[in-house]
Amino acid sequence: MPSNEIKILNAVYMIQNKKLLILGAYRTEIEIVDVARKKGLYTIVTDNHDNWDDAPAKKVADEAWNISWSDIESLKLKCMEEGVGGVMAGFSEKRVICAKKLCSELGLHFYAESSNLDVITDKFLFKKACKEAEVPVPCEYSYGNSIKYPVIVKPADNGGSRGITVCYTEEELHEAYKLAMSFSDSKEVIIEEYIVADETMSYFVVSDGKCYISAMCDRYMYYFGNGITQLPIGYMYPSAHLDSLMSKDNVARFEKLISSLGIKNGLIAFQSFARGNDLIPFDPTYRLDGTMTYHVTEAVNNVNVLSMLIDYSMTGTMSNQVIYENPRFETLAFQLPILLGRGKITKINGLDRIKEMDDVIHIFQCHEVGAEMTKPADFSQIFCRIHMTAPNKDQLKEDILTIYNQISVQDEHGNDMVIRTVIDELLNKLK
Repeated sequence: MPSNEIKILNAVYMIQNKKLLILGAYRTEIEIVDVARKKGLYTIVTDNHDNWDDAPAKKVADEAWNISWSDIESLKLKCMEEGVGGVMAGFSEKRVICAKKLCSELGLHFYAESSNLDVITDKFLFKKACKEAEVPVPCEYSYGNSIKYPVIVKPADNGGSRGITVCYTEEELHEAYKLAMSFSDSKEVIIEEYIVADETMSYFVVSDGKCYISAMCDRYMYYFGNGITQLPIGYMYPSAHLDSLMSKDNVARFEKLISSLGIKNGLIAFQSFARGNDLIPFDPTYRLDGTMTYHVTEAVNNVNVLSMLIDYSMTGTMSNQVIYENPRFETLAFQLPILLGRGKITKINGLDRIKEMDDVIHIFQCHEVGAEMTKPADFSQIFCRIHMTAPNKDQLKEDILTIYNQISVQDEHGNDMVIRTVIDELLNKLK
């Protein structure tokens, strides 16, 4: 039997009937529960919510603990008592930090065990690492000095687009600075040039120190007005800038950067601006991210990094799925976020019909009836993310129009909450 097949069989044997602890119990963590269960694992989720309506993953896991995922000492004792064999972090940088520490205390595997999380999660330190790897970075300003507008203001150590503002005047800058400061644990704020360019997401899967480009998409953004962060209205795979990423020079730069971050295993994604042949990263994500691109890569290449991360937690290996990573997809793929305006959700129509569409491969629903949207535009306003594939752009446009015609999310007054002003701009980007 070939050695790689023996390795797979050993990994399967090691994870069967073992317990996996998942840090976090929001709706996103249900994704981890589902994949882990398919592997025959006993799933446990933990966070400090006593009300399980606020922690829906607790309702579907095999077991749930009301222990904060940041309470390392309590979790350590509980894991030892219950015979937990692996730990997975949910969709959050802070949970990755806690998972790394907990696994170190327990002597368990975790993909980030060798990584420099202090550098990855701090935008100042990350920018320094980029410079040392000869990866281009945005121009930066100091608060109180002369500034050329527009600029983007963000906390140095917080992810998920929280506390970020685009500023066009000094008055806006003052307010944005205070907001970013409120989201920063270190009380540090970054002010950078606001670059107008195509946005991309590049996904690298790392196994035993070797980097594989998993996927790259163009991130279509929509401008809602001054003071409001642009929001994504679509993600197109493969990116129009894939050749730039895969050029010899850029591959070498990003591999050098990833190595300098101490990353030997796991998934790291870079949000970047594409300016000429340069890719300018502005936000690294060394965790499971909200785009859930593993649904796309599984549909196109039969590769799922979530599955590989679970394997690593239980066995210390990412499995040989990684060798099938190929960002040059043989078909188009797309992720469509459906955005909502203000209001309280009282009725949802159309999702069942959308799920039955031939090109739809997955729908992640972020909100249920009863959820209240309080902001004009914010990442919390994403109602669902729809992953699909299509043979060409014409079919993709037809699918998008069908989805918008089918879906309806009503508020308490019977008004449609779906933001439809984005449709024309989205379809224009697909020309």
